[in-house]
Amino acid sequence: MPPRELPTETLDAARSSVAEAAELAQAQARAEAARARANLLRQQADALSSDTSVVAGANPPPTHRRRLLRLGRRAVAAAVASAVICTALTASGYLVWHHRQVVERKQRTAEFATAARNAVTTMMSMDPAKARDTMQRFADDTTGLFKAGILMGAEDAVKALQQSNVSSAGTVQAAAVESATENSAVVLIAAKSEFSRPGQAKPEPRSVRLVVTVERDGDRLKISRLEFVP
Repeated sequence: MPPRELPTETLDAARSSVAEAAELAQAQARAEAARARANLLRQQADALSSDTSVVAGANPPPTHRRRLLRLGRRAVAAAVASAVICTALTASGYLVWHHRQVVERKQRTAEFATAARNAVTTMMSMDPAKARDTMQRFADDTTGLFKAGILMGAEDAVKALQQSNVSSAGTVQAAAVESATENSAVVLIAAKSEFSRPGQAKPEPRSVRLVVTVERDGDRLKISRLEFVP
């Protein structure tokens, strides 16, 4: 498997902004096209109203002809007004819908990234005196087969941590959502952990990169897969 490039938060934000700008430009283009169609309808209506005095196979008196002309123009004007209003409402509705979709997507992306951050921080922050509680909290943040594997090896991991008496403090330095749907996402994480051993003067830092799969489990977002990458 080739190394996976982990984008920084800055690059991810820039890519997101470019994508949103492109979508907004498409929405505005559709609105402009709708307005252009309304203008064309208005021009066609004006041309049609100028011909309402021509009645096929008849030559009505001047008074009757003026009455027909007024009625024809009113009907055409009403039709054009209706078409313009419908077009404007459609264009405005599309822009509102598009804006709502962008906001909801941003919110989901932030929720997936936060869930991944919290789970990784819990996993990488271990205190031998609280190893069992920490392991249980991390297991609570997982789901599916991944959770089953964590629970199966939890007791051995707790004993090893207690025997080594090594504590660690983890921090997530960057998180970027690589892909997402409504109920799942793949999140790239750059994290750092500092290990402290008895008698050691300074903590030993270690940087890691992870690919975390987050899935919706009921009303919560949980980790269903976690992979360390170069």
